[in-house]
Amino acid sequence: MPTALMIIPPIVDEELLKIVVNHAERNLAEAGFNNVVFCGPLRGIYGFGSAALTVYIDQWYSSSRGILTRCGETYLTPPIMLIRGTQPYLSPGTYVKLFWALRSFNRPIVVPARGGKGLSTPILMANVKLFRRLIKLNRRFKLASAMVRFLIENRRDVLMVEVNDECLGVRVTPSACLGVIK
Repeated sequence: MPTALMIIPPIVDEELLKIVVNHAERNLAEAGFNNVVFCGPLRGIYGFGSAALTVYIDQWYSSSRGILTRCGETYLTPPIMLIRGTQPYLSPGTYVKLFWALRSFNRPIVVPARGGKGLSTPILMANVKLFRRLIKLNRRFKLASAMVRFLIENRRDVLMVEVNDECLGVRVTPSACLGVIK
């Protein structure tokens, strides 16, 4: 039962937060994630319930250092997709392609790439042991830095998969991807 864990950043605009949560939950469920966990300052906002099990951990934070520890390993069953909520607009096809690569090749870590360059979000991990390594790094570093360090430390195990997704690497607020999801 694959799990997606999306760390939601502090989003001031409540309407934008609803859009992000609903869009991400729908796309992750469509891509085959049975468990979807949202963790961050959700302020009581919930999605449509598209996934078989959706968990909302309303956790405010001023720094993303240690956020994975606060979100915990509850409800996480491998493979685990960790997504920084600052870049929530990927298509279901992108997630499906990353899943396919994890199942098809002998690499326990899969990341999307554009133009031959790997990106640090999302990270698809084959097992909980890898996720725990990332948690350990996140205790010392903010989430984005921890994710990059994790990929560097485990570079022999990383498979970069070229994806063609116009929202890959696009942050929460740009109108380019808001147009795609409405």
